[in-house]
Amino acid sequence: MENWQKRKIDRSLKYQTRVFSEHINELVAVKRDGKVITLDDGRKMVEFVSCSYLGLETHPALKKAVVDAIERFGVQVSVARTRVKVDLFPQLEARLNDIMHGAHTLTFNAVTPCHIAVLPLLASGTLPHFTFSKKPYFIMEKTAHATLQINRGLLQQFGEVVRIDFQDKARIEEAFRYAASQGLTPISVSDSVGSMGGVAPVAHIVRLAHQYDGYAYIDDAHGTSIYGEYGSGYVMSCLGHRLDERIIIAGSLSKAFGSHGGFIACRDAETINFIKTYGTTYAFGGPPSLPGIAACVAAADLHLDGTVAARQEKLQNVIRYFDEVFGKIDIVNRGTTMPIRGILIGNEDLAITMCKKLHDRGFATTVAMYPTVEEGHAILRCALSALHESGQIDDFHKNFRESLAEAMK
Repeated sequence: MENWQKRKIDRSLKYQTRVFSEHINELVAVKRDGKVITLDDGRKMVEFVSCSYLGLETHPALKKAVVDAIERFGVQVSVARTRVKVDLFPQLEARLNDIMHGAHTLTFNAVTPCHIAVLPLLASGTLPHFTFSKKPYFIMEKTAHATLQINRGLLQQFGEVVRIDFQDKARIEEAFRYAASQGLTPISVSDSVGSMGGVAPVAHIVRLAHQYDGYAYIDDAHGTSIYGEYGSGYVMSCLGHRLDERIIIAGSLSKAFGSHGGFIACRDAETINFIKTYGTTYAFGGPPSLPGIAACVAAADLHLDGTVAARQEKLQNVIRYFDEVFGKIDIVNRGTTMPIRGILIGNEDLAITMCKKLHDRGFATTVAMYPTVEEGHAILRCALSALHESGQIDDFHKNFRESLAEAMK
């Protein structure tokens, strides 16, 4: 079997070494004011790196909730939730059930523990309402997030894993059809909104799951809160806000939701109860951050009271303005509703140089390169927020053009 991890490291080592040795990564912030961060070396930067797309993490309601929770419980109650849990957890999950329009939810430390808890159970064929007796055949999106990709070895203990381009709907259907023709159970594993670009054809995947007696596991981390009624996410917005019985959603509480953690959403409570009992990271892991969960309860109320709907609209205005200002520059995701924009640079060394120049000019962005994106397709990844001001985008565009002119001399 190919050592794919070593191959990735060998191909990316030169560039990864440079971004760390030149201190382009691991910036240390000591203060934040809106979208401006102050670093430990005194520099101030307008940041385009945070995935808190709605800016909820600084909302007064979340801050108050954290203080109140610490006064009641201290900073943590360190026991697995199968034994004892504080009342904040059922409060949050009840609100998440409402946000997810009656689906049943379960919270975790982050999205990655969701994957580790649920994927082996799904692969085993024993998960209630997702049972099967045939061998599974996993259809994984080739650009799925690294936290999904790392589970390939785990899934291969149960069945074959194929990686395909989920922008090619015909190829997805071909994979489902092949699995069914071989007497296998097709299971799709993908992101909803790609962290570097693109969206999954959710409705198409659901149709195939029904047609070929399969299932789908979808990571909606970057779609949570910014899409859907009550911020129910991209998948729910594609499904008319009713979770299909053949779909499991993993959502994030650490990005646009405004706090910390992850959650699983399924149609049936029986599925959730089974995960509580047999999901390794839930049954045997420590609980999520108590202050973070308290903030999540407050954030969930903002999802349900209309605050998030208003911020969703504001975010879309920011996205449209960014596209307008950057004009004819080659931008990944241009014209879409996603808050992630990739300024295509191509060459890895040039992208690193550009990122450093922008840092020096007061703008924090992320240089994304292999293995995060394809080799030779490096980008400056810009995460947009409802809190970004038009003047900040104007200044960023001006300094980008000037930095590019300098770098190309």
